[in-house]
Amino acid sequence: MTRTLLLISLILSVIITACKKEEEDIIWQKSYVEGAAYYLMATADSGIISCGESGGAPYLLKTDKTKQTVFEYESVRNGRFSSAWSEGNISIAAGSADRKMLLARIDGNGKKIWDTVFTTNYVIDRASLSYLGNGDFLAVGSADPDSVSALSSGLLFVWFDSTGTVSDLGEVIETGFFAANEAIVDNIGNIFLAATRMITGDKPKASVIKYNQLLQKIWEKELYNNPNFGAASLGIRADNSGNIYVSGKTELEVSTGVQYNTFIALTAASGTVNWKNYLEYANAGSSVIIDESGQPVILNRNCIIINSINKEDGSVSEIIRTYRECDSQNTDTYGYYIDVDYQGNLIAAGSRGGRYYLVMKSRLSVSPI
Repeated sequence: MTRTLLLISLILSVIITACKKEEEDIIWQKSYVEGAAYYLMATADSGIISCGESGGAPYLLKTDKTKQTVFEYESVRNGRFSSAWSEGNISIAAGSADRKMLLARIDGNGKKIWDTVFTTNYVIDRASLSYLGNGDFLAVGSADPDSVSALSSGLLFVWFDSTGTVSDLGEVIETGFFAANEAIVDNIGNIFLAATRMITGDKPKASVIKYNQLLQKIWEKELYNNPNFGAASLGIRADNSGNIYVSGKTELEVSTGVQYNTFIALTAASGTVNWKNYLEYANAGSSVIIDESGQPVILNRNCIIINSINKEDGSVSEIIRTYRECDSQNTDTYGYYIDVDYQGNLIAAGSRGGRYYLVMKSRLSVSPI
């Protein structure tokens, strides 16, 4: 009788596990240390480089093609890594330490080669890293968009190489609160920012900004903010035609008060805002990428919901849900960054149950709209 019960329990366990896998259709997922993953990138060797924080310390993780851990690196400083790059035995990470910009190089065994902290008169909570080619990088340090205050703020721009040699430094100082959650660079050195600004007495406003490589502002476009509600730009990406996609969050009025909603906007290289659309309710567009077919894909933070977007008007063409049952208004699962791996699968960095979390979904795992 006992053996029969054990056999039945085993069969039920297998069935439940299989149903759960089929229901969520997750190719691979793993939770690591206590903390959160804020960024990841598919590497040239078919692995993943990701970064975030572990117990309040900057944390960097690299996996190989089979998703086995190559190395883990945890800084002795207080802060977080928010952007990274890796090729061969070189990994570069950017973030913050004690609210100052932190840059670091880690070798293929997870050993620190160097790290550098840059002190400013304004707060740096995060840094966005862009690879410029030939071993050169640009890091843009900023306050977090969620840490709005009426204090003066600014951005720190650091051009450096993989040896840690700084070739140039620049600053943009602003009155009132100003943040750039993510920055990208085009092939002639222009810099585009997913920006959020707030003047005392106003609500925070989402915008997109273009600077040239001398940090002269070419244009800034507010993304149609309602003055009665707040908004923030979070993700930014350019397609092959120079169009700029910006994702973020914007407030809207609901019966219980105010709720955030995901938005996506398209801005031409000239600065013209072509369209803006609202997507997932009670969510935020934390990251946007362009997939191998040239289609925009947006990551909604709560419940790690992924939307494929029509380029013509920003409407949703496909929804890929990481979890079939997940309440975006009451969840402990968050996605902060998205990328596509060498097989065309979607990979996301985030947190689940308070732990550093990576997950892979098939691009073909489409849910009903």
